[in-house]
Amino acid sequence: MIVLKRKKRGVIPTILTLALAISGFLWLQDRPSGSYTVQTYDNGDVSTRSFESLDEARAYMERGGNRALLDASGDVIDFTGTGIAVTPTDRITNLYQDAEFKKRQSYVAGGTRLRLMQTGDKHLLVNISGADVYVKPADMTLYPDAVVERRGFYQIQDGQVFHTVEANGNLAGTFLVGPAPQQSSDRYYTEDVRDVFDSPYQFASIASKAPYSARELDAFLESLDDSPLAGKGDAFKDAEAEFGINALFLMAVAGHESGFGTSAIAREKNNLFGFQATDNDPSGNAASYPSVEASIDAAARLFAEKYVTGDYDRGPFPGNKQEGVNVFYASDPYWGEKVAGTMYRIDRELGLTYFKQLK
Repeated sequence: MIVLKRKKRGVIPTILTLALAISGFLWLQDRPSGSYTVQTYDNGDVSTRSFESLDEARAYMERGGNRALLDASGDVIDFTGTGIAVTPTDRITNLYQDAEFKKRQSYVAGGTRLRLMQTGDKHLLVNISGADVYVKPADMTLYPDAVVERRGFYQIQDGQVFHTVEANGNLAGTFLVGPAPQQSSDRYYTEDVRDVFDSPYQFASIASKAPYSARELDAFLESLDDSPLAGKGDAFKDAEAEFGINALFLMAVAGHESGFGTSAIAREKNNLFGFQATDNDPSGNAASYPSVEASIDAAARLFAEKYVTGDYDRGPFPGNKQEGVNVFYASDPYWGEKVAGTMYRIDRELGLTYFKQLK
């Protein structure tokens, strides 16, 4: 009988075979069950299903409410129900009037929360501070409302409206908007308020005269702690007379931008309004003025020549991102509200003469 001897296998091929088997096993273990996942949110519970194709995942997402579609890296692509879009934190985001991005409406700072109205392959329709606008989807971060734990809101306290903003950087915080039109104990979430709580100061013409004398303005300025603007009421009234810009508005902008002259830029460069103070080097790039009076005149001239008339004229009032000075003046979408609140604060201390005039 002939016995066939089994040929001995070499050590190296055996090791290679074993390595391939192990790597294949590990690949199968690490391999995701699908390239796309859909998360369903139900009263705090989250369930997940995976899909190999985008079409299958999207079809499943669209068949239910409160569902989010995620790509392989875990980023939200789309969702059903309501949600927000957050702008990239490292740059300004332009807002457009059209889905083709041909006509710019305004712009907002990094980390701004936008109410998401509609998603598309090449655009997002959002709402922010009074405006329905389009933004480019690239680098925007999407969050379904079901996963948003902290939200901005308006609240009425002691007959006044306060706005608490949730955002990145110095946009966040609580500030006074103005007098409340009615009493309420409810919270009104920022992204759900289509018409913001309009302060009468927010839409009052800045091309007007404040009903206060220089001495009366000084009474407020001198009540402030350590403000270099004490005694400068005549500078605001002189600018009002020369350029036609309301002295109360100018004081409010100086108050908002530099803490009534107490900021480092204001003290070092007499720059009350933060002109040319860029995000990358605010102190180094900020403009310098020979005096506080020169800074006030420069601001009054700018508002008169660029915002009341001129290239940036979208209405002669503080406004929001739909209309007014704030359309192009500041990347902060709530700058108009903040300036209006500061005007109200000054007016309240001086007896609300301007408020009664507005009514």
